[in-house]
Amino acid sequence: MEGRETALQEQAAQQKARRRKLAGFGVRAVCFTVITALLLSYAGYVFTSKSDYGICSMMTYYRQKPDTVDVLVAGTSMVYAGVNTNILWKEYGIAAYNLCTVEEPFWIAYHTLEEALKTQHPKLILLDAKPATYPADYQKRGRVILNTFGIRDLPVRIRATLASVENPRDALGYVLKLPEVHSAYKTLTWNDFILPPDNEGRGSTWKGFNEADKIDGHRTFDLSFIGARLPINAREEEYVRKIFEMTKEKGIPLMLIGMPCPNYFQDYLYYNTLWSIADEYGIPYINYNLKKYQIGLDYLKDFADWNHMNVNGSVLFTRRLGKDLKEAFDLPDRRGDPAYDSWEECAATWKEQYPNFISSDPEANPLGW
Repeated sequence: MEGRETALQEQAAQQKARRRKLAGFGVRAVCFTVITALLLSYAGYVFTSKSDYGICSMMTYYRQKPDTVDVLVAGTSMVYAGVNTNILWKEYGIAAYNLCTVEEPFWIAYHTLEEALKTQHPKLILLDAKPATYPADYQKRGRVILNTFGIRDLPVRIRATLASVENPRDALGYVLKLPEVHSAYKTLTWNDFILPPDNEGRGSTWKGFNEADKIDGHRTFDLSFIGARLPINAREEEYVRKIFEMTKEKGIPLMLIGMPCPNYFQDYLYYNTLWSIADEYGIPYINYNLKKYQIGLDYLKDFADWNHMNVNGSVLFTRRLGKDLKEAFDLPDRRGDPAYDSWEECAATWKEQYPNFISSDPEANPLGW
């Protein structure tokens, strides 16, 4: 009898030891999996270009204090080069952030806004009209990277990626990141290892405005009298309607803006269609291509290329934009509020980088702050 009890005790001890061993193995496996996932995630970050053309603007957006962004700007490079957040702040006290990427289609704008509205409840969203002119149903590899890699929430990034690629099987490499960017080891610098990114030297307070320094002169045509239309890409229309519906559901005012552009003569037929869709939802819009004289833009001096305003142009345009926004919406003046010190710091840093700004408008007071 005693022998049987001893055997049972030994068997129980062995089972207990096996359970401890299995538990230890499980803990080590979980730790290994977590550490591997973190290392792969960091490697994906290191090898990803720290471009201020989309990736950094999304990454830095997460660093904004919750519910401090009053005007959230979504759109293409035309917007992040034209809407000067420093002018909006210093001259109007508007706390604005440019959450924009290169050639951003409406399906990317939809998903980035979906992510952005988790932490911010802006008093106004400005949406770039330019994607209405894009004909393609999907995006090229480089654009998918720039437009999606900055999104932190994995389900949102997966949805944004799937919306950007024609074949769903192609999405896996973008979701994992490293398969698409591992070859970047040839061009790595120490800045690529910094977490969070330094925004190409702009610092942590950067608000998404991206300067274009060149001067490229253009002449334009007045097409304000033409009301003809061309249909916009079906996927672009699908997602701009989703944006309209999402913002209405959340009770956030939205306004479309047509950025001043020497290339407008190629765009206006699509813009006219977009305006008609906006009318269906009661969405306001301003086509600044029809206000170039009120803005004071000189198309021979104030553009960097066919699409983007340079620094001069951004200051002139944003002064007009700020005036229009203040008149049309109830936007508070946040200057002097300690919660918004990062906007003040960003503007001060930017002015130091552009001390020799000279406006093409001789009546203007360039950066008189």
